[in-house]
Amino acid sequence: MIHKAKIKLLKVFFCLFFLVLVFAPTFSIYAAGLVNCGNEGQQPCTLADLLGLIPSVIDFFIYSIATPLALIWFALAGYKMITSGGSPQKYAEGKNMLIYGAVGVLLILGAYMIVEEFLTLIGAKGWVFEFMK
Repeated sequence: MIHKAKIKLLKVFFCLFFLVLVFAPTFSIYAAGLVNCGNEGQQPCTLADLLGLIPSVIDFFIYSIATPLALIWFALAGYKMITSGGSPQKYAEGKNMLIYGAVGVLLILGAYMIVEEFLTLIGAKGWVFEFMK
């Protein structure tokens, strides 16, 4: 009983350690802030800075959050497939996890492109920043 508790604790520790290794470098990139205004020695923030924050947040989400989570998801799917032990049901679950993960990554990466192309199609490309010039 105690042996199983120690193994479970070690699994949790290694999972947390892996998450820190994956996410810590990405958070340190953004330690300076997403916008360069409002801090000591800098100009005050304006509406243009607020609107400029939107692409920074999207980039942060896509490259610093979604990508590491997708890698973890694919690793779990592969682990499930490898440890299926010949069970077709567990292997199919892992395969479905891979498919759903790939579709999710494509949706996340494609969403920004779809919105940009739609705005270009209707002639609204760059309309947000035009009134500030």
